[in-house]
Amino acid sequence: MKKHLLSFALFLGLVAAAAEPSLAARAISGQEQRQDDHDKDHRKGQRAAHDPQKRLDAMAKELDLSSKQKDKVARIFQEQQQQIQALRGQSGPDRSQHKAQAQSIRQSTDKKLKDVLSKKQYAQFEAKRQERMRQMGNRQGGKQRGGPERRDAGSRG
Repeated sequence: MKKHLLSFALFLGLVAAAAEPSLAARAISGQEQRQDDHDKDHRKGQRAAHDPQKRLDAMAKELDLSSKQKDKVARIFQEQQQQIQALRGQSGPDRSQHKAQAQSIRQSTDKKLKDVLSKKQYAQFEAKRQERMRQMGNRQGGKQRGGPERRDAGSRG
């Protein structure tokens, strides 16, 4: 008898849960919606950070670039972007070769920027870059990109 009552109670509980979403399910749904909204806002911010025109405008304002400097920097960034895209389109080089080529492109870009910017402007540019790298490290739990603490692709979980 007890077995039948227990089965019946369990059955009623399942029917009630199926008929009416529980408050917990509603709360989880609300949390998911808020997380989705947050993710959309975050991706929107990332896209803005990677927008070449916004990047150039922010740099021009921060470093007080002349119109000539701004034009030269725009060309440098455009060239860098084309080189990086071409590198991404290549197939074949292993990861370390790809990283080395990307590093070479960044170094070339830095050299060109150093030629266009004054010493003071370049120092400000470099300080801002270091700050961004530090912030990225903080977002990644204190681990620097490519450091010894970084997990390889095979150990993601």
